[in-house]
Amino acid sequence: MAKGNRPRWTPTGVNDGIEEIHIRRWNYFIDYVQDHFPPDSSWVFRGHRKDTYKLESTIDRQIKDKARTKEIRSAQLERFKLAIRGKRGANPPAYTDEKEWWSIGQHFELLTPLLDWSNSPYTAAYFSFFKTGHDDTKKRVVIALNKEKVIDNGLKDEIEFFVPSSDENARVISQNGLFTYSESGKSIEELVKDKCAGLNEAVVKKIILPNDERENALAGLELMNINHLTLFPDLHGASIYSNTKLYTDAK
Repeated sequence: MAKGNRPRWTPTGVNDGIEEIHIRRWNYFIDYVQDHFPPDSSWVFRGHRKDTYKLESTIDRQIKDKARTKEIRSAQLERFKLAIRGKRGANPPAYTDEKEWWSIGQHFELLTPLLDWSNSPYTAAYFSFFKTGHDDTKKRVVIALNKEKVIDNGLKDEIEFFVPSSDENARVISQNGLFTYSESGKSIEELVKDKCAGLNEAVVKKIILPNDERENALAGLELMNINHLTLFPDLHGASIYSNTKLYTDAK
């Protein structure tokens, strides 16, 4: 862990199945990943621009009365299905699994009960660092969730992992992605704390990095060929990639 007299990362200890790890520099994040997440491990990853964001889906953030979760979700999905009639091309596939429909909507920025994850911690780091704004906090975060420990700790009915079979979401493939789905609408933090009270092994790891490492992180990820061009294989991704290069050239 140590390099010289200063630690490269500082764990805070596990509290009810959740651990925080504070990392000082981008290159130490790479070291941490190599030390703790071997290839083909059970960990999946997600990036947040703010360390204050919960592991909560976009639609569930909007639902204040959780007793109405099922009702509001159902209305949203039926509205979406009706709105996209005739817009999916000739002979579009039919789906019986609602999560397939939700995954299509997620691709087009529909508010859904799905949370995006990636099997790559570096893809997650890109989403953590790419966006910036006037309301940035001082910290960015990459979250790791262990699929095996979700099952081992009785959470498989609360946190469902889902990989869409549809060919209509190329971004999932490019991002080495998958989704989680929670029927209850509770955040993953709430679900883990409820089931894992007193657990001293991490089901969730929150890897926290300083916001001022953003340029170093994006430069390092560009060298790994992780950018909007590779993660979004469409016209939107090409446009954002081109804009990003322009902003860099114009400095």
